Amino acid sequence: MAATDDFIALREQLKQARQQGDLTNADALARDYLRLATQAKDPLQLGLAHFQQGRNAMERNNYQVAKPELEQAVALLQPLGQSKALADALDRLGMTYRYQSDYASALNYLYQAMQIYRDLEDLESIASGYNNIGTVLEKMGQFEEALHAHQQSLELSYQLKDSESIASTIFNLADLHRSLGDNDQALTYFLQALEMDIASGNKRNIAYSHNKLGFLYSGLKEFDKAHFHANQALALFQQIGAKRDTDWARTGLAKLAMEQGDYAGAQQLLDAVIKRALQHSYKSLLIDTYKMAAELSLRQDKVQAALAYIEPGIALARQTQERADEAQLQQMRVDAYIRQDAVREALNALQSQKQLEDEIFSNKKAATIAAIQAQTEYTRQQYQISLLQNEQILQQARLEQSRLTRNFWIFGLVAVFVLMISLYRRYLQSQQNRSLEQEVKARTIELEQKNVELQQAYQQLEVISLTDKLTGLHNRHFLESHIETELEQCRRRWQDWQSGKTTQPERAELAVFLIDLDHFKALNDSYGHQAGDEVLQHFSLKLQQVFRQSDYLVRWGGEEFVVIARSINRAEAAPLAQRLVETVQQELFPLSEAPPVAVSCSVGYACYPLPLGESPLHWEHLLKLADLCLYAAKYSGRNGWVGLEAIHTEAELAPGVITPGQLQLWHSKGQLQLQHSFAQLNWQS
Repeated sequence: MAATDDFIALREQLKQARQQGDLTNADALARDYLRLATQAKDPLQLGLAHFQQGRNAMERNNYQVAKPELEQAVALLQPLGQSKALADALDRLGMTYRYQSDYASALNYLYQAMQIYRDLEDLESIASGYNNIGTVLEKMGQFEEALHAHQQSLELSYQLKDSESIASTIFNLADLHRSLGDNDQALTYFLQALEMDIASGNKRNIAYSHNKLGFLYSGLKEFDKAHFHANQALALFQQIGAKRDTDWARTGLAKLAMEQGDYAGAQQLLDAVIKRALQHSYKSLLIDTYKMAAELSLRQDKVQAALAYIEPGIALARQTQERADEAQLQQMRVDAYIRQDAVREALNALQSQKQLEDEIFSNKKAATIAAIQAQTEYTRQQYQISLLQNEQILQQARLEQSRLTRNFWIFGLVAVFVLMISLYRRYLQSQQNRSLEQEVKARTIELEQKNVELQQAYQQLEVISLTDKLTGLHNRHFLESHIETELEQCRRRWQDWQSGKTTQPERAELAVFLIDLDHFKALNDSYGHQAGDEVLQHFSLKLQQVFRQSDYLVRWGGEEFVVIARSINRAEAAPLAQRLVETVQQELFPLSEAPPVAVSCSVGYACYPLPLGESPLHWEHLLKLADLCLYAAKYSGRNGWVGLEAIHTEAELAPGVITPGQLQLWHSKGQLQLQHSFAQLNWQS
């Protein structure tokens, strides 16, 4: 029969084999472990044996095998009480659900593991647990919560001087910055993570860092670096036998081929990945590959081929409740139908996309609350169970004290009386124990019901992104979630001044700029959609040159942008508009597959408060005023700007009042404080 030292030595050998990517040896060691544990008939070692089998399956991305092995490990270890072995099994089971896109179940198991790690005061495992929870929260779109979790992991890892854990956390922070559109910071973090992974020698982590860098460099058009990192990742994944990750690396090579114009090579790689992903049910990878294949077809104007990828992609995204991916695929479907001049189909797809984005946005708060509840509810349950256990121990202690007291006095009692008292005491003890058992059972049922309710709540969690994928700017959902707060703060400062509470505020106003690229459709028709995308990306850089980091830069839709210039004086708005127009037209925009092109823009803006002392003005009304100024700029000849700084009228600014004709009338009466760059201003075409 194997001794404890034998099992410890086997576990260390297994860890080293996995770290070195030698999964063939790891599988042989795991089989030996299971055989010895079965012979020993030791529940602890049997649980650890199934855990090792599950860990090996996870390394190979075989989550369908890993899940039952880890569930068996949990079932064997749970009756033995809280232990690190049980927490590790729960943690890995949670990550198995994460890789299968079941984020609700993943968080449930990860928080259970975290609670045990905290009870054991295992700081190293707590740091790792925060890291895992952060990756799940990021997939759910809860970026602030994910960042907080990763920061806690990083602090603990530095405290413990655990270089491998530090590298893992930096990698996750890099991926979070990439998701938020901060590619420069993401690149810095990924390179640092790769350097630390190479020092630790963990081949899987090295491969992950290489692969992320390959994708990032492809998007940055640094193709030599992208080629190096993508091939390094592919070789390492093949070496350790991780089939899913190997195909993930192949999609990186496909993206590189697509960005370099090798459409045939990219198509061949993607078709092979789709075939294997369907065979092995790699759902998340399959959705990402469908999106890339659809993008590749659209770049070649192969609309029917694109739709052949988009439709199953949407169906699978719905099945896995990946709402953000579904919205992106719906956007691609809109583009495809527009290219076919299928107006009705394009409108239906656009409505579906908008509904998805609205649902994603409106459910973000619910998702955040549910995620917090997962941890809170589990902690509460543990506390309730602990109270019941303490109460049972206390009750048993009281009964024992009663028995001792009874024995002290029975020496002076007759034998019959002693017997009656003893029987009566035993009866009371039996009744009390039965009552306590019923109470524990009732509480257990209640806790199980709460777990069911929590599971149902998690099924409602969805993903949201607040960044425009093409330009890296904020999207309209970000603005809609922040603008009311900005307007309220601005309005409050002016109201406090008017009521005499404060002195007149400085730089306490804001301006809403609505910007549209001139003749953008003609540019798309002449040079293609790829050129149009490049123009939009260059234009976003121009916006960042003109406006401050504290301003909100938003891609509103298509070639239309919104900028909220915060904490300014309204007199600064006109110079900003003029500077933007001049910056855009002062140099040609470079294109990768065509000569540089001249680009101009038209700008309309409205200042706030408008006018001073006004009643609260709705965001929609303010945007409408900026929009009318934008149209006035277009009707007046484009490549210029029109700005509304104040309205001196008693008329209520209701939606029906804000029309081009009304603004033209007020302008003629001198009731508008207006600035513009045109020789003659036209409100209507």
